[in-house]
Amino acid sequence: MIRLGVSLGAFCGVFVSISSCYAQNANPSFDVPSGITFLTGDSWNQGGKIVRLYGVQSCIRGTPMTINKSQKDCGDISMSFLANFMQVSPTQCQGVAETPDPPQYLVVCKSTIGDSIVDLGTALILKGFAFALEDARGDPVSIQYYIAEQEAKAAKAGLWKFDGFPHPNLIIRRALEKQIMK
Repeated sequence: MIRLGVSLGAFCGVFVSISSCYAQNANPSFDVPSGITFLTGDSWNQGGKIVRLYGVQSCIRGTPMTINKSQKDCGDISMSFLANFMQVSPTQCQGVAETPDPPQYLVVCKSTIGDSIVDLGTALILKGFAFALEDARGDPVSIQYYIAEQEAKAAKAGLWKFDGFPHPNLIIRRALEKQIMK
């Protein structure tokens, strides 16, 4: 297992097309079985292990947004989209890192849609139900995902069609700033 830090998996996720890293990474790939428990729009519990999509940030659960004059949970919307997507699209993942606190297995995944194989993170972001994760400096962890997010934003895909939805990176950045100020 590769630990988070300077590793081939992290290098692949940031600098190279993520799908090209499947063959380069020594971690074995695994099929995502049915019956997993979704935790967020970018993570799930699989056999007692928390699995999270590397470089992807979904809406934060418990964050309200307004859709058609009705309050909705932005995080639940992201999570429902991920669950529905994975239910109809066979998905295979490969580990890129493991974090100790909180313990998570970071993965990149590919899904099969018809005769096509797509990067799961890119698909979620292009559809507008997830976003490119930013690091502590506010830089995108994956350039590929950042570009996909800009395309979704321009197309007003998914959550982007609603004015003022709570962008998770802004929420995370504000929380980090508050911690620093303490």
